[in-house]
Amino acid sequence: MYQLSRLLHDYHRDLYNHFEAHEIGPSLYAAPWFLTMFASQFPLGFVARVFDMLFLQGSEVIFKVALSLLGSHKPLILQHENLETIVDFIKCILPNLGLVQMEKTINQVFEMDISKQLQAYEVEYHVLQDELIDSSLNDNQRMAKLEKANSSLRKQNFDLLEELQMAKGKIHSLEAMIEILLNNESKLKQTVLTLELERKALLATVEKSHTHSASPSGKPLLTRQDHMEAAD
Repeated sequence: MYQLSRLLHDYHRDLYNHFEAHEIGPSLYAAPWFLTMFASQFPLGFVARVFDMLFLQGSEVIFKVALSLLGSHKPLILQHENLETIVDFIKCILPNLGLVQMEKTINQVFEMDISKQLQAYEVEYHVLQDELIDSSLNDNQRMAKLEKANSSLRKQNFDLLEELQMAKGKIHSLEAMIEILLNNESKLKQTVLTLELERKALLATVEKSHTHSASPSGKPLLTRQDHMEAAD
């Protein structure tokens, strides 16, 4: 009911003010809507469509339908100037929907998106309830509640400290592992460099050996580059 009242304030402020002026809360007219999903007062065809939308979109459909119905009948509701006639109109006359009104309401429901507002008003309601409870407590009860909350926060703080210590331990372990890997990488690079130098030396030795073995006089044969230099 609190959520419906806040939504009415957002979407139909003039109607909300009209209800407030005559001390009409949502429970006076919307309680049977919410309890029976509109089945207690509205035509069966309309109720069937509402149930289809409930299965499709969830419980927020109830709020959408209520807002659409009140909004579409707002000019007629504002004409009434006392509590009895307003409530009587909403309970007895408003549910007699024609086909055009029914389709208009269904289309409006599909176009509305109030999920974020409903969540915000739910949180708001619980905060107000907590404040109301706090204001009704005496000093001893309030102190006991604060001590309980403080104890809970201390436990949460202790658990978080333990998690923090574990996380720091993991960080130190990972840092040590990274340092070891970096040292291994440096050693491997040095080994690769040494192997490259040895490879070059071996290739040079093999080249000299091939040159000596190919010369009949035992003298080194001229390479292709030597012939080219001689021709020049």
